[in-house]
Amino acid sequence: MTFNTFIRRLKKDIIDLTSHSKEGKKSRERVSVDSQVEGLQVAAHPIVIPSSDNDNSNRNMAAPNPNAWSNWAGNQTCVPAQIFHPTTLTELFAIVQQATEAKKKIRCAATGHTWSSSSVIQSDGYLVIVNDMKKIYAPVHVEGDVWTVEMETGVLVKDLDDLLRAHDPPLALPSNVVLDSVRYGGILSLGCHGAATETRTLPDLVSEVKIIDAHGVLNTFSREKDPKEFAAAVINLGLFGIIYSYTMNVEPMFNLHMTDTFPPLSDYFESPQVGGPKIKAMVLGNQSTEIFYWPFNTSGLGASNDHLWVKQWQRSTLPVTVSPDQEKFLQVTQNLETTFGDKLYEFMAQNPSCTPFLDCLIFTVMKSDSEKVLQAPDAIHYQAGIDNIPCLDMEMAFKADDNFENVVLAWNYVIDQIYKEAGQNNYSLNLTMEMRFVKASDMTLSSAYDEDKDAIFCMIEILSVINTKGYEDFSARVGKYWMDKFQAKPHWAKMWEHVPGIVPYLRQQTGGRLDEFEAIRRKYDPEGMFMNKTFAALLGH
Repeated sequence: MTFNTFIRRLKKDIIDLTSHSKEGKKSRERVSVDSQVEGLQVAAHPIVIPSSDNDNSNRNMAAPNPNAWSNWAGNQTCVPAQIFHPTTLTELFAIVQQATEAKKKIRCAATGHTWSSSSVIQSDGYLVIVNDMKKIYAPVHVEGDVWTVEMETGVLVKDLDDLLRAHDPPLALPSNVVLDSVRYGGILSLGCHGAATETRTLPDLVSEVKIIDAHGVLNTFSREKDPKEFAAAVINLGLFGIIYSYTMNVEPMFNLHMTDTFPPLSDYFESPQVGGPKIKAMVLGNQSTEIFYWPFNTSGLGASNDHLWVKQWQRSTLPVTVSPDQEKFLQVTQNLETTFGDKLYEFMAQNPSCTPFLDCLIFTVMKSDSEKVLQAPDAIHYQAGIDNIPCLDMEMAFKADDNFENVVLAWNYVIDQIYKEAGQNNYSLNLTMEMRFVKASDMTLSSAYDEDKDAIFCMIEILSVINTKGYEDFSARVGKYWMDKFQAKPHWAKMWEHVPGIVPYLRQQTGGRLDEFEAIRRKYDPEGMFMNKTFAALLGH
């Protein structure tokens, strides 16, 4: 593709997007805030929230075979014997009963925003798409500032945010993922996390989970009932059965003071001895911290002048500085920007030699210090349109040492590899590297598990757009280095199966917890109805 052809296609796509947005705004019906609040007054009845406008669940679903399934990024596919789209708990029971009678295996999927093969089922198995399981029950006041809310497994992040914001009093989760177009069943069962250090991972906010097991029984797991089974069931990898609902702890709405700065890379990563303590002080001083690195963000094939993007959040009693209309306009702008960016990255993947120039251009355009106060959901979901850029993502977690020196070493290894490859005209990493920090989890299979509850884990990931030549080998090499040097564990929802020797490594590093998990799993699924090939090897089958 020539650059002129690329520009013509880009103009057409933006025109199409704008036209679609205008028509969609006229045709879509929304539930008013008044009707949501009215529904909340009847706690015995579930509240059905319509899917958000930006739900991309079916982006890669179209295929000649009606049973063909692909995840969002397109790197995982399967052709199950049958695909189900349940809408009620009764239908979930019926699916398990049918699978029992037909001797079929079951796996579940939602938005498909998982890069690992967790949803992949063999060709004679059943795939259950839970997107229509989207009921949210009225929040329950426990005591003080503690509230809980139960939701079915297919609820979108955005829909829960909207309902909690409309509640009296307004409520919010203390932490969340950046994307608001993904669903809680996948987020929680695979151990996802935000950037809020003190609140740990998202599964640590769960107070109860309900799962239909292979016997067709709806089991309720809670810390009070059985802490060991609860810790295994929350991050269950879809192996305990079909998840019906999660109940999470929420709190009164709060504001976050969010800053974006772009300091020189050398300010924090010049050396482990200097940079590590500076990063530690920043992380411990914030509600949340996120650090990004765009490769080649200054001219020349060297990192000496490169910059970071550092996001920091602090809880604040200051008033919100961005109006709802301004926030909506920002989201529209970000969607257009990411649509434009997707075309740039598509061109980059097809023409790798352009990578340094285009990455530098993108970073230069986005580099702008900012400071604002937002309601928590708006600050946490700070970037709209992320899913306009299909990409590949490998993430691992490791415990930060006393002075965060290993954090600097893990980061700098990737930068060294980026520029080493660039010297050979290879550009395997073209999107970003980022890290967030959370306190240790006590969930059995959490990648941030540790018995020291004050331990801080660095959650570090590298991303490239789809079809980037060499990314799989590059990320495998990086993942192996992080494992060997820092005892890193994979994020189950991201790419990890391609890292050399990872299954034996995990058996060695976490074998005791894997065996404990497996003993509990067998109680609820003795014949392996919900098992797939990936997790069978991990659990020693």
